[in-house]
Amino acid sequence: MHGLIHVIFKGFVVDTFGQDAWQEIMRKAGVEDDSTILKMQQYDDSLTFAAIQIGSEVAGAPMDAALELFGAYFVQFAAGNGFLSLLKSLGSNLAEFLSNLNILHHNIERDFTSAVFPLFEVQAASLPSAKGDHTFILRYGSSRPGLFPLLRGALKKTADLLFDAELEIRELAPTAADPAALPWARTTTPTEAQVSMEMELTVRPRSVAQQASSQEPPRNDSTQSSTQLEVVEAEPDWFSRSSAHLEVVEPEPNWFSKVAASCKEKHAAVDKVCAAYQNLDDATHPYFKLSAKDRVKVGVSLFRGVVAGQIAAPWTDQTELAQATEFWAAYEKLDSFYAQSRDWLQPGVVGTFPRKEGKIRFLSQSWGLPMGWDEMMGPNSSYSQAKAAEICCVAKDIASRELGDVSRWREVGFWLDKCCIPQGDKVLMSWCVNLLEEFIVFSDGLIVLVPWTYFTRLWCVYEWVCFLLVHDPMDIEICADPFIRDSTMPLYISCISNFKLESCQCFHEPDRAILLAKVDLYYKSRAAFERFLKFTSIALFARRLAHQRP
Repeated sequence: MHGLIHVIFKGFVVDTFGQDAWQEIMRKAGVEDDSTILKMQQYDDSLTFAAIQIGSEVAGAPMDAALELFGAYFVQFAAGNGFLSLLKSLGSNLAEFLSNLNILHHNIERDFTSAVFPLFEVQAASLPSAKGDHTFILRYGSSRPGLFPLLRGALKKTADLLFDAELEIRELAPTAADPAALPWARTTTPTEAQVSMEMELTVRPRSVAQQASSQEPPRNDSTQSSTQLEVVEAEPDWFSRSSAHLEVVEPEPNWFSKVAASCKEKHAAVDKVCAAYQNLDDATHPYFKLSAKDRVKVGVSLFRGVVAGQIAAPWTDQTELAQATEFWAAYEKLDSFYAQSRDWLQPGVVGTFPRKEGKIRFLSQSWGLPMGWDEMMGPNSSYSQAKAAEICCVAKDIASRELGDVSRWREVGFWLDKCCIPQGDKVLMSWCVNLLEEFIVFSDGLIVLVPWTYFTRLWCVYEWVCFLLVHDPMDIEICADPFIRDSTMPLYISCISNFKLESCQCFHEPDRAILLAKVDLYYKSRAAFERFLKFTSIALFARRLAHQRP
């Protein structure tokens, strides 16, 4: 198991049984220096199980009871060390939470690449009754036998901590005779799910459970004692890697003068290109009078990028997450945000677009809160927070793949309108709007944050289609993990199947005429645009779902 499990297990033993108990466990396990088993690396499972077995003997507790207590402690440790927001975002009830638990593990895998996580599948979930209780089937697959008591403790504590509910668990099938028959067998390695189990879970909100328990005498068992533990706080940097921690860089205090100087420079670059043209003062924007080569010259001078460290944050860093969430929550696109970006290209041979900063992705997303957010995602979920954390996840993937080090995720570059267009300069802003196609050509990929309302936003669908016309579809990365639920999937299907350009929305209504004019100018017909959007969205979503862990 991963060394993080050992860190949590040590905390569990010390907090529950005392420091002397931990020292006794280490002595019996033959470990002279416990720092050798607390590193953030993978250890043989036999070491972990031996320590737990010795721990149960030292504590004088049955193995199953010790594991169940440890499972409850594990959940509380995670909640107390930065994962509470992520846990709450996974669902508005326990069935929905467990349906998305594989996504949580996928997020953690970015930092703990050698870890092997269990797999979960929810089936036959009933709708909550009038009292709020509901029942469903949970299928659990793991490479490690004997951990069901730990899972039981974790499940009960999750119900208690996140949903203020009590949980009844009835085991249906302890093992699977044929691992190949498991629902996830086609998408996992043989070691990921050697052991399978089915259980029936009944969730009762605290008020319902209290009414039922008032008719019964109190119970004194390990389950009851496990619910008495408090949320465990640990060192704030327990998850940090060996690399230096970079702070989110806020706009400089003199951002106004910085933006003014940059805009002055941009105007000079644009005027230099336009000086060779005459009759640029009529109603048609100068962009349409320029040659393709000169449009690119202007585009190179106006194209900027912002690094992930300015706009994203991991779920586990509450300080960074609060700053990034504030950025995404502020819809006003002020020039102070433009100060966070920087020039990304340098003049060169047309067609090469040499970078100053490396590769850059065009970030396509909708600013407004998706309709029905609280109803679909629950009152504890934050759209701004979900976007900040999801961009961090994709930046980590890119950093691992292209920079060879996931800890360098803050260096990954994005084009984002809020930061890369000078909103206070109407002339330059109009140039940037008309240069959207060039900016997409300059970009190395398209990152799409896709809530269920994405395909109702006119800017979003235009960016989607435009990118696919000039780039390989493999360069699109769909980020929908925080948004796809059983409850939202019908909304995605409806938005795509009923897609019409005329029905799409714009926050700034005058943009509608600009974008529809672009469609009429650059595309065969609006109907062809709509068919292309539908086909590609279905194909790329299917690809994404096929690659997702079960």
